[in-house]
Amino acid sequence: MPRGIATRNRIKQAALELFVAKGVLGTSVRDIAALAEIAEGGLYRHYASKEDLAWKLFSENYAGLAKELHDLAKTKGDFASRLGAMIQHFCRFFDEEPLMFRFLLLTQHQELPKLRAKSQSPVQALHKLVVDAKKQGEIAVEDVDLVTAQILGLILQPATFMVYGLLAPGMQRVEAETVAACLKVVAASSPYQRKSSSPGLTRGSTSAAKLLPTDPRPSLNKGGPGDDGDKMRVRGSK
Repeated sequence: MPRGIATRNRIKQAALELFVAKGVLGTSVRDIAALAEIAEGGLYRHYASKEDLAWKLFSENYAGLAKELHDLAKTKGDFASRLGAMIQHFCRFFDEEPLMFRFLLLTQHQELPKLRAKSQSPVQALHKLVVDAKKQGEIAVEDVDLVTAQILGLILQPATFMVYGLLAPGMQRVEAETVAACLKVVAASSPYQRKSSSPGLTRGSTSAAKLLPTDPRPSLNKGGPGDDGDKMRVRGSK
């Protein structure tokens, strides 16, 4: 690997660790340079400023994650299987790249407002999945925005508890329960839930048994947390 690329990767990894631990505002260029084992001036050969580094680290990886989720949302299968595939992706992302997961989805920073309105995001991927399923008659929900927020909360809150040691680690360990809980939210949001015994379904749509399978995980290849779980990689790279 060329020296310049290796240095740039060390800067990114150092910045990721510090941004997660201290926040972007609480991290200085000196902090990043010291952890990356370079001179302060060396950082400016690769990035215009700390803010430029934070933005590129966030935007490139956030867009990559969004694309991966949008691709899963477009795969063949019913709503439950596509939602299960997306949740599986979130769970593996947390287990294999915990720092990047925290930086993109849990850390409060100033990068989100910089995204363009039409930029792809993980939230939009989930929202589009719910909207499309409603249009196709697979589910019957009244407020797609609320349902999207509830699904995302059921994914991110266990991850937050794990970060703070309030829940045993391993998002893949609770993947099936997370999928089932999200499907129950969809079912409970149906107007028919309050009027009949067919929760979350339009007339003639998928049965409740199919919407709430015994093991809702999709049959995708599983993989445990990688040996380099705390190492940064750009989303979407091989």
